[in-house]
Amino acid sequence: MATLEDYRILGVSPRATWEEIQRRFRTLAWQYHPDHHPENPDAAAQFRRLAEAYEALHRIKSKPRAAAQKYVRPRFRNKQQIFEEFFGIERPGSPLQQSSGADFRYDLQISFLAAIRGLETEIQVPRDMGCRHCRSTGTVPGSGHQECPDCQGRGRKGGPGLLRFGPLCGRCQGRGKTATQACPHCQGEGYLWLNTRYHLRIPPGIVDGSRLQLAGGGGQGFQNGPPGNLEVIIHVEPHFFFSRKGNDIHCRLPVSFAQAALGGKVSVPSLDGYRTLNLPRGTQSGKVFRLPGGGVPGGLQQPAGDQIVEVVVTTPAALSPGQRAILEEFADLEREQLTGA
Repeated sequence: MATLEDYRILGVSPRATWEEIQRRFRTLAWQYHPDHHPENPDAAAQFRRLAEAYEALHRIKSKPRAAAQKYVRPRFRNKQQIFEEFFGIERPGSPLQQSSGADFRYDLQISFLAAIRGLETEIQVPRDMGCRHCRSTGTVPGSGHQECPDCQGRGRKGGPGLLRFGPLCGRCQGRGKTATQACPHCQGEGYLWLNTRYHLRIPPGIVDGSRLQLAGGGGQGFQNGPPGNLEVIIHVEPHFFFSRKGNDIHCRLPVSFAQAALGGKVSVPSLDGYRTLNLPRGTQSGKVFRLPGGGVPGGLQQPAGDQIVEVVVTTPAALSPGQRAILEEFADLEREQLTGA
């Protein structure tokens, strides 16, 4: 889904037309292409940010069908593909080569505890699938194709000559031909945006930012090329009590002044319920205890983590008359000990 950051990266207004965005990207892509800056190690990353911003805006600006894509973000396969697709240096009349479909990205939020325990869930992703009504031809059966009037059959918008520079023709999507009678189901595209369900098994202990690859779950290939892949990025929601560092689970446990001073057993919330912690007498605020095996379950190559408990001694904000009397008596005893009286 496009954001204001995508507009900022390209330096265009959210009100800019698609043609204005194309012109701006053409200028920036040529200016920042890594081949023009071999001495700059950051050039490739800068170019990719430009390309991703352009692709995000392409989905909402160039065609109405982009509304179906709000949960999925296609990704270019490499910087050379971006450059060739937009500037299209090729000989006139040369056929477009077979290529794999775009890789898609899906952002999935899961709870903190689901990340620890593992999860099985389903996601629904809109994908461009071949239209069964026209068998992906984009035409009413028997009507055939004609030369694209926008690009005169070249597949790209650009002038004649040995070399042609220009983006893929938006009308024929680089094919050089259009339907004489467009399929009413796919409007001549040859494919439809259809929701596809995927069953995901998220392993226990997965961390925020992990990426799961689903082969063949991306966009439809071009010229019968293989489909792209679907990349699912895991976003773990924070927990109100627990936090994670490696395989250890951290928490801060409030205890009363009396509990800290007298010591004793206290209950500690854990990943699987409650555990008992024996507080020694005179426990100070900030004291850290380790509960073995209370962290993230271990795997084949990693041991299980522990639960790290930091004690926070709380001071009561309001006292009953009886509590006040006892504390005043305690304070008097402390003064007597200090003065030796």
